Amino acid sequence: MVRDLGVLAVALLVVIVPGAALAAALGVRRPLWFVGMSVPASAGLATVTAVVCAVVGVSYGPVALGVVTVVLLAVGVPRLVRACRARLAGPPTPPPWRVARVAGPVLVSAAVVLSVFTWWSGMRGLATVGQEHDMITHHLATAYIERTGRGAPWQLMPTDLLDGSDVGFYPAGLHLLMAPVAASTAGTVVGVNAVTVVVLGLVWPVSVAALGHVAAVRARLERGAPLVAGVAAVVAVGLYRPVFSLVHEGGILPNAVTLVLAPGLLAVLLTVPRRWEPVVVAGVAVAGVVAVHPSAVATVGFSLLAWWVGDAITDRRRAVRVLPRLVAVGAVAAVTSSPVLFQAMGSVAGTAGAGADIGPRPFGSALGDALGMVYSGYIPGHRGDAQWAAASATLLGAVAVLVSRRGYGVLVAWTAWLVVEVAFLSTAGRPVVAPLTGFFYHAHLRVWSHLSLFAPVLAGLGVVLVAWAVARRAARVVRRVRWSAVGFVVVAALAYLARPGIGYARVEADYVASRYARPDFVRVGPDDERAIAWLADRVRPGERVLNSANDGSTFLYVERGVPVVNVSSLGSARAPHTYRLLRDFNTFPHDDQVRRMLRELDVRWVYVDANAPTIGSGSSPENWVGHHLFSTARGLRGLDGLPGLRLAFRSGDVSVYELDLGT
Repeated sequence: MVRDLGVLAVALLVVIVPGAALAAALGVRRPLWFVGMSVPASAGLATVTAVVCAVVGVSYGPVALGVVTVVLLAVGVPRLVRACRARLAGPPTPPPWRVARVAGPVLVSAAVVLSVFTWWSGMRGLATVGQEHDMITHHLATAYIERTGRGAPWQLMPTDLLDGSDVGFYPAGLHLLMAPVAASTAGTVVGVNAVTVVVLGLVWPVSVAALGHVAAVRARLERGAPLVAGVAAVVAVGLYRPVFSLVHEGGILPNAVTLVLAPGLLAVLLTVPRRWEPVVVAGVAVAGVVAVHPSAVATVGFSLLAWWVGDAITDRRRAVRVLPRLVAVGAVAAVTSSPVLFQAMGSVAGTAGAGADIGPRPFGSALGDALGMVYSGYIPGHRGDAQWAAASATLLGAVAVLVSRRGYGVLVAWTAWLVVEVAFLSTAGRPVVAPLTGFFYHAHLRVWSHLSLFAPVLAGLGVVLVAWAVARRAARVVRRVRWSAVGFVVVAALAYLARPGIGYARVEADYVASRYARPDFVRVGPDDERAIAWLADRVRPGERVLNSANDGSTFLYVERGVPVVNVSSLGSARAPHTYRLLRDFNTFPHDDQVRRMLRELDVRWVYVDANAPTIGSGSSPENWVGHHLFSTARGLRGLDGLPGLRLAFRSGDVSVYELDLGT
């Protein structure tokens, strides 16, 4: 417990301080900006650092990122201290709103505690291995950066871990932060989990709170902005999407992180001043979320456009004034993220060309599920249940905005994504929204998650607007209108947190546990750990271990640095030998082509799990699997007794064979 808290502290520093140091060095002073852009800017700065390291021929890691951060801190801290002194010398805040300024952060802090506790309850420790499929890549990418110091976009992710060849682009902005944490603490698994908890547990409510603050100011609720932020954070931590849905249903960690960072980044983009320094910081922050996952271009771009339209309804001049600044931010982001975007262009066709993962549904069902924030996933006891309290608070906010004619930006943004979600589930609407949903592989869980970026903000606006309206109407009875409004909001937020909030946390802890503490399936288990401990020291330099990445064999590299043949569960089209060996290895006694591939790869050991998890295989190269489900590769079955192959180790379903191809 104590060690894990220390690791979380390290992860928090790595995730926040580089971006905050950049902002301070360039003269950013607004607390909102530090809240909204520190993490995205850290990812952007890490990406730039990794690119520079690759160009000059030095290793990327905690030292390189640390040196850059220290230099920026040396420039920025004195400037920030002077600015804070000037801020403290400003005029005092009226007592009721002084309480609001305290109550808002207290509510955000309570939301953060509940959110982190939810993750802690589901993980039961940072050393617990995440079993979801995509964690294969997250662990390997982090370990590769940590072990080799290679982190530039053109260096990730290689198919061959030994020589770094056959690179296929994989967005690694998040892994560039995970690797320094892993190298500085207790290894890859702990580093990956620590950053996951910090970003998805801590940063998510804070990010939403930042956008809530901006929405309140836009709605002419400047004094109540901290309360809107606090309520928004309280509602956000209980939502199934985007955090728990994407992690539970696919291990889609980078996309989940971009969605978590999007509200805070939008808060920054909506408040860009005229000075060039903040424009540069905002551009680096945008480049950072693009480096985490390029779909951020669509998430942030479409959301910002929708919000801008909403703002234009009430203040056209302000909407027009901000356009040149946003163009400048976009230019900085394009230049900063150009190495990432250049590499990503090769995968655009595959992303947009993916088939939708769900068929059309009736309009009423699609709209009802979207508004009700219905649970999905693979836990029968929760699947199909609506989050009624969160949904009601969101609809209250929508009505309050319409009645008060304040805060149209967030309402239009939420409505725009609601239209996209419903259209995506209709036969007629799907082709219309396909150019947008193509950024998300036409995956329903990714599209649906966007509603949750704005629902908590609407809820916060709704509660504060209603509280203010009720307090004003009760002014004849209650003299201190402001005090009563603040009290109403705080009581409502605490009541929500105590009842539905904690209930949602229990449910979502179950979703986390189904992939961590109490996994529905085991990809990396005790048998794998025993096999890895036995095999690792027996592999000679230059040898590769033949494996299937759909089991625990990849942890040979993650934990011990032993190169394996397969880093993708179905093999890689860039390296045909990967999947052809999965298909045909058991024919090696009489297949000269298979024997040639094994010799070229210097394979002496074969790692097999006879009970690997079942996954979909519709995208296997050359359709080598032959059907839609995959577990243990057919080329790795029936190995006992083959000439030239000796069973060297077995623990449970995991076996290690020694291969002798002769001369």
